[in-house]
Amino acid sequence: MAKSVWTRVRERLTTQSGAPDPRQRQYAVLVLVAVVVGTAIGWLLDLHTPALVAGLTAVLALVASGGQSLRSDLYRFAWFTPALVLTMTVGPLLANVPVLAGAVVAVVVFGTGMLPALGEHYHVGGQTFAAATLVSTTTGIGADQPVLVLLGSSVAGALFALVLRVVIGLSDPTRATRVAVARTLLARGPGVVESAAAAWRADGSSTWLGQVLAGAARFRAARETLLAQAQQSDRIEAERLRQIVAEADQVAAELARSVRARACTGLPAAARRDPAQAVVARGGRQDLPDAVQGINQGLDRIRAAVVRRVDTPLPPPAPGARRERLLGAVRAHLSFRSSLFRHALRCTLAVAFGMVIVALLRDPSASSLLLALYVVLQPAARDSMTGALERTGGAVLGVTALAIVITLLPGAFLLVPLVIAGMLLNMPRLRTDYQVLLSCLIVITVVDQAMRLERPLVNVGISFAANTAVGAAIALIVGYVSYLVLPSSILPDVRGAVRSTVWAVSELLRSVRAAGQGVDLPTALQAAHVLALRRTQDLLGMPALLDGTGEETDDDRATRDAAIALDALRQDVATLAFRPEAEQAVAVPALRAVDDLLGGKPTAKIPDVPEGSAPATELLASSLVENALHARQAIDRTFGYDNPWKSYTISFVRTERLHIR
Repeated sequence: MAKSVWTRVRERLTTQSGAPDPRQRQYAVLVLVAVVVGTAIGWLLDLHTPALVAGLTAVLALVASGGQSLRSDLYRFAWFTPALVLTMTVGPLLANVPVLAGAVVAVVVFGTGMLPALGEHYHVGGQTFAAATLVSTTTGIGADQPVLVLLGSSVAGALFALVLRVVIGLSDPTRATRVAVARTLLARGPGVVESAAAAWRADGSSTWLGQVLAGAARFRAARETLLAQAQQSDRIEAERLRQIVAEADQVAAELARSVRARACTGLPAAARRDPAQAVVARGGRQDLPDAVQGINQGLDRIRAAVVRRVDTPLPPPAPGARRERLLGAVRAHLSFRSSLFRHALRCTLAVAFGMVIVALLRDPSASSLLLALYVVLQPAARDSMTGALERTGGAVLGVTALAIVITLLPGAFLLVPLVIAGMLLNMPRLRTDYQVLLSCLIVITVVDQAMRLERPLVNVGISFAANTAVGAAIALIVGYVSYLVLPSSILPDVRGAVRSTVWAVSELLRSVRAAGQGVDLPTALQAAHVLALRRTQDLLGMPALLDGTGEETDDDRATRDAAIALDALRQDVATLAFRPEAEQAVAVPALRAVDDLLGGKPTAKIPDVPEGSAPATELLASSLVENALHARQAIDRTFGYDNPWKSYTISFVRTERLHIR
């Protein structure tokens, strides 16, 4: 165990090449010094509550506003932190007004539950804000402090978070963006290019990274095309194509090192190789598929961009893109037809019921009730209660074990600064695993309240464990009852859901293709976008509905892969819709090829996408082809076709009108 922890610490303090990382070491030293100083001040001057509020504010600010380049993180910090400071200041004061506190918590839980429709960073920010609201409003932390003390503590914590983020990012502000872009040359599967492109756009859309993304997208599309052609070929030809792909992956891995580097004066020989040359030199057929040329074109473009590194920004998307996406998300999900809406409403009902129980109990040990409730219900994927029983048992057993530790261990109050230090040193884990964040907050709350209550610690431990069990039970009961009241999908039709999602994405794709050919269809395009957004979000929640808590089956995996690929495809098409009209024509050949793939045609080929004029649109065009290939293979597996790339026609049934009710 200790060896494993030490290995993780060493990985965090070194770069990917194994060299010491001075930024991470400065960050770790600042965190440890701040935690020690804060603990000492809180103990000596009896200011442990202000110190705790400051520490929680710093943690939550870094969780919500970190993860990308310094520029984009500071932008998110600027709009998120004022709301966080206000919540951490006003939340404890609402303890004396239960009705108002319940209304605030319900509104925040519902609103943040809808944010996944806007993207991953909105999702993380919303979840973090909901956790901050629950902690500040329902746990009683800071309720005995004056408002100015709470405000000062929250501001101090936010400023400390800002210092930490600047320290780790000032010497290399774009490092996170380069790492995300380089990942497109290493990671496989759908959605990788979309994630990197989002980080690139948030960082100012520099030209050279856009060129790298365009080249990487073309490389990935050609690579997937070769693999698809290998599935359709005889054994000898399939082996030859897979060898070319393996050689190309090695070249791409070398180029990824150069993309991650802060500067590049030249490329190593391994990054300049022709992937097909070594395979052809071994003998066999000399003729090569067109997709091999696409691989070389993508790699050549990356090589040129990495060496030149032009930092000027590319043209922005068409005006009004963000507003249209926001309105589209609202129209798509403010409906009982949306599983995301149903899940947000389910969480809101459970939290409201829990608030009533807490108000009736009037017991400080009930502070863990709502957090335990949220641990059980919130992480569930939309309509699913899969894993809820496991989380219930984990929450109850965890709080019980913690209560035993508090009872038996002298100096248990030191657990609070230790947990805060661990959270500050493990930000990536907290951003990707919401249950870990909530579990840490439960530990802090239970320890802090147990130290405050003037009752035998054994009784306190029993009270916390009992209230945690009550919160988990409320989550299960409300979740189950909501299935009987809210329209849901207890027995989902997987193939029907896939068909309707493919149909919706195809409608969006054809609308954008028509716009690229000069046809003005704003109403139809908007309606198609709304429907595609709802369908892909619903399909993303489908795998969790299929089975209980056992291992993932092949059918579950195929459905999940189809959902991810179709959602990535939908993101590409929706982003393309807001590029300048002069650029949309660049992607028309790719849109046509994707339409053929989704419709069941067996031909996998690289469309003729012009190069050099619009990198932002070119990367979308190539990414469209890659995601369509991933989606097609997943659709084949979902429908149970033994022979991949079989020619067929999906009968799309129009299940609802484009006019969203």
